[in-house]
Amino acid sequence: MLFFGTHSVRVDDKGRLKLPSLVKERLVERYKDATYIVTSLTGDSVVIWPQPEFERIDHSLAQISEFSKTRAKFQNTVNRYGAEATLDEQGRMLIPAKLRESAGMKGEVTLFWQGNHLEVHNQAKYDAEADQNRLTAEDLEELAKVV
Repeated sequence: MLFFGTHSVRVDDKGRLKLPSLVKERLVERYKDATYIVTSLTGDSVVIWPQPEFERIDHSLAQISEFSKTRAKFQNTVNRYGAEATLDEQGRMLIPAKLRESAGMKGEVTLFWQGNHLEVHNQAKYDAEADQNRLTAEDLEELAKVV
């Protein structure tokens, strides 16, 4: 895990996401001067993969037939919303315009580390969804079986 917890950050009027200094430092420490793949799987949120992490996914996809409809849907979706980005000196990265519009990336947003990538969500939608999807007693019982 690169970092824990959520961060409330901003997407400025030019569409740049400003990463917290802790996040920027840890990304640079682990991935050096990597390029990032900024995209979405649904159009509702932003997924940011460091290039080495995305290359692992791409390598795995190459094992699937090029005629696979699922592979094609994944590639079409990430290409539709995606672009390559780099971090500037202030720790900002550009979110593609199409993705900013579809995911509501303006002003306050929520950022967190998820597995091998960053996720960014419209803060109001994220908070509303989190309120509706709280852990239940049944969820905790299921987790207790494996934790």
